[in-house]
Amino acid sequence: MATAQISVEARVAAGVDHLDRTLGVDWPHRVDVDDLPFRDVISQLYGDFFSWRSRERWSDGSVFAAGFDAPSLDGVPELTREWTRRINALQAARPAA
Repeated sequence: MATAQISVEARVAAGVDHLDRTLGVDWPHRVDVDDLPFRDVISQLYGDFFSWRSRERWSDGSVFAAGFDAPSLDGVPELTREWTRRINALQAARPAA
């Protein structure tokens, strides 16, 4: 299935699942939603999006499918809104470490 056909909600859910597996469930407390999209989720957690992507060897399709980037600038506002919504909900539901 092409990335454009996957809902933003499903893409962000995939990103949340990845971060839960790799960083543990307290990662949402390390993200400042007021700083999105100026510093995306990955940059806030790993320091630099492009270095992380290169180090982890993520393809364009994988990055888009996990909701870590939008296929175009037009998609950034919707992606930012969904990450903000999900992180706010996770911060409220999960106690800080």
